[in-house]
Amino acid sequence: MKKWTACALLALFSVIFSASAEQYNVIDLKSIKYRLLYESYQNGSWDIFMINADGSGRKNITDTKKIHELYPKVSPDGKRFAFSIDTGEGRERRRDLYMMNLDGSGKKLVAEHGREHCWSPDGRYIAFTKSESTRRFSFESWSTKGLFIYDTTTGETKEHVNKTLEHMYNLCWSPDGKYITATVLGGMGYRHTSIGIDVNSKKYVQLNVVGCRPEFSPDGSLIGWGKSDSEFDLAKIYMDRTVPVAEKDKFPFLSVTKGYEVYHLDWSPDGKYIAFAFGPDGEQNVGGTAHGWDICIAEIATGKWQKITFDGNQNKEPDWIP
Repeated sequence: MKKWTACALLALFSVIFSASAEQYNVIDLKSIKYRLLYESYQNGSWDIFMINADGSGRKNITDTKKIHELYPKVSPDGKRFAFSIDTGEGRERRRDLYMMNLDGSGKKLVAEHGREHCWSPDGRYIAFTKSESTRRFSFESWSTKGLFIYDTTTGETKEHVNKTLEHMYNLCWSPDGKYITATVLGGMGYRHTSIGIDVNSKKYVQLNVVGCRPEFSPDGSLIGWGKSDSEFDLAKIYMDRTVPVAEKDKFPFLSVTKGYEVYHLDWSPDGKYIAFAFGPDGEQNVGGTAHGWDICIAEIATGKWQKITFDGNQNKEPDWIP
């Protein structure tokens, strides 16, 4: 990825693109070699779909009728993905964590009541939280307790050394393997903030990011997040500093007009694009109702963006396939 100077970043990210509806044919999507996974509500059930970056070749890779597959996260080698499965209804509903091969084979339980997962950069481990209550289901992403690390090689799970971690969602492992970021809502003494957790110690630090769902660029030099439900910001980040994100290093990237939302930001493996969900005001939580939402792609160099799905079937949580 190109190394950006502070001046170049300011020029690049200081333009805010605003829209009340989708933009068309503004990016050369066919030149993007990567595919994506995303969750979508089809025929009364949530399934996970695969799609080319230009919107072609869409395929339902879970295709079940009585259970809900959600929140796909692809392994760094692009061969497997971890995902949530919801079964039951109402208060009896439950969410468990699974993984399977990208072709739909080899489904395996990772953790009962596991959610909000992410992969380590070497692809060996899956970090996740657990449902705060196993007796009463909650759709709320922040309804979690603890941080756990699953070893895909041995099948063993260990809890993080800091046992006070709670109410976290949208985990993201730093490319250097040293930190896991998360948003905390109403837990650990915070009202609403994003933190970076040291993988090997009890230490964690506030990122100085107002909003939620922080996500590292592939080289770890930048971070993107939802400043609000209708806008994304980007910034340079230095996890070895007391305040990882300085105010001077924050840049507005994309916003939409009132009545619409953008959510679920995910960097492409080459760092040139961001995939996200866009639609009218809806429910952003995993499996939440978001009629009219579609998957979109934004180009980092220009800020231009456009839809790649058009059915509005609650298409959310895009994740690039390396």
